[in-house]
Amino acid sequence: MTVIPMVTRRLLRTKQAAAYLSMSEWKLRRLIQTEIIPFVQDQRGGPFLVDVRDLDAYIEGNKRNISDAYHWEPNPVLTAAREASPQQRRGK
Repeated sequence: MTVIPMVTRRLLRTKQAAAYLSMSEWKLRRLIQTEIIPFVQDQRGGPFLVDVRDLDAYIEGNKRNISDAYHWEPNPVLTAAREASPQQRRGK
């Protein structure tokens, strides 16, 4: 019996990333558009690609207890670019 190694992809398309998070693709797209989850796009008009590590960070950053559920808003995924100030990102 031959064992075939499973290739784990780091970047997922929105449909795959939504399935990973157990949510609809439209909800994931809203999280991307509101800058809650960052994305990779290698060309203008190309597909949104989402890093699995950012999906894991989203999950970890948004775990809640029932007592926290009343005034909940999603926490954005922090990346090095987000931690920089707007002036630093523009090179000023």
